[in-house]
Amino acid sequence: MDRPVRSLRDELHSTAKGSTAFDLGCALDRKASCCEGIGYRLQPRGSLTHAELCHCVQECASCFGQNRRVVDGVAKTCRSPAPSRVVTLINNASLPARYSAARLDSFSNFSGNGREVVQRVSTWMREFDAEKPRGLLIGGPVGVGKTYLLAAIAKNFASRGISIRFVDFFQLLLELKAGYANDKNDAGLLGEMIDVEILLIDELGKGRNSDWEASILDQLVMGRYNRNKIIVASTNYDLKPNDRVAFGTNHLDDKKPSSFDLDRFESLEQRVGARIYSRLFEISDFIELNGEDFRKRSLQEKMQNLRPPRKNS
Repeated sequence: MDRPVRSLRDELHSTAKGSTAFDLGCALDRKASCCEGIGYRLQPRGSLTHAELCHCVQECASCFGQNRRVVDGVAKTCRSPAPSRVVTLINNASLPARYSAARLDSFSNFSGNGREVVQRVSTWMREFDAEKPRGLLIGGPVGVGKTYLLAAIAKNFASRGISIRFVDFFQLLLELKAGYANDKNDAGLLGEMIDVEILLIDELGKGRNSDWEASILDQLVMGRYNRNKIIVASTNYDLKPNDRVAFGTNHLDDKKPSSFDLDRFESLEQRVGARIYSRLFEISDFIELNGEDFRKRSLQEKMQNLRPPRKNS
């Protein structure tokens, strides 16, 4: 016989009278296959990752989706942070839809030092101290999995109740320029990214390297630096310092590129300037990820499959 559906208020009232409240156990403890026990599900929606509360939590007969249940007359929190809180954090984070399933334990590009990097990132996250935070910069060539790792890191922080914001640096520049057409200034958009607990920047250093772009990056980095807030970022440029870069300059000479001359610059320090690089170096761990470009490898495998079989002579 099905048990009657009762509200949390009914449970509290009956317990106060001395009756014993039935406890079917929290749905999250059962780790149902629908959400693997985390209480929410992720899926692509347009260009972004969308999170929604799992039906097993919404229909839980123990807490009625409120993340609180009565045990021995005492109301207790089922899970902290509540799944609904994590859902909100992820939906506010602007995570790319392509990486909605990204997890550290699912990283698979081990053609280079991927296993070592995943271990180092896992250790960094486990030892993360909100009182004395240190950022993380992941450098490496195109296609080795840097953005995947950033998305996995972002989701891990959200699952711990920490507010996050994910941004592609070049896309941020485009959004700022689009805002000018609507009489918006930089303060609003940049203010959100300065205030969030964890800011994740993909493709750090990408762009035309103009003075305006340098000023935007300076506002982001220095704004968070002065608030003791970290940046987690990826870059295609070499993380090693360059002795030839003069303090406060972004270029090797006075001639500035008029197009995306990315091959001209080799190091992150040359791209962002010595001042920003120094701040990032002070507050961040630098990790180099190397290996094969998985996109090219996938293309090669597809091309191999398209080749007609050899005929026996």
